[in-house]
Amino acid sequence: MELPFAFKHHLANQSVIVGKEAVQPLSGFPEIIEELKAWSGTETDGVAISYFFRQYALFITAQFDAIATSGLYFSGTWKDLQFSRIRKYGYPLLETHTDPALFVPVTQSDRFKAFHHILSEQTDAFIQEFRKHAKISPVILWENVLGSVLWFYANLEQRDPRRAAEDIEWLMDSGNWAPVRKSYLAAMVGNATLQQAVTQPLRRTCCLYKELPDFDTCTFCPVAT
Repeated sequence: MELPFAFKHHLANQSVIVGKEAVQPLSGFPEIIEELKAWSGTETDGVAISYFFRQYALFITAQFDAIATSGLYFSGTWKDLQFSRIRKYGYPLLETHTDPALFVPVTQSDRFKAFHHILSEQTDAFIQEFRKHAKISPVILWENVLGSVLWFYANLEQRDPRRAAEDIEWLMDSGNWAPVRKSYLAAMVGNATLQQAVTQPLRRTCCLYKELPDFDTCTFCPVAT
């Protein structure tokens, strides 16, 4: 389908590029881990992978945003994505490149099927692939992704509280995540409201950004000293 320019522009503002080849692409496994270490400035596999998922969180968040605001989403798996190294404002960042042919319409009544695909095939399966090649806690990576998703829903709540509440209710139910073993969002948020989730310490793990030369300790780092 032909995607509107405004839609592609909105995605680009979230570091998601549609229909363009990556200029400095990352390789596949296992080479990607060494490339991420060199690009982010660390000698540690786990730090590099955590850095990657902080960047990848923008794509996953953009998926929930696209479903809510445009009725579209990227229907491929992580294997259909390409990643490009890019420097912005002096920082080593990543962009996610997508094939426009894999964006499909999704109705509001079917959006939860899309949610499940995002959680299972675009996030959990990707986490498990990285974990085949290096040791890293899945909790760190899920919290990297979901921290960004929570920010989106905290903002959506101001515009459409009913929609935000319905989506979060679905995401908090572990039964909806199968075969993922639990709702990592429920484990992260507990009984906190959306506004509490983005204005107070919530994470149980450190995203490890503080270990990178170009990034600082996060405001709500659970292990900051």
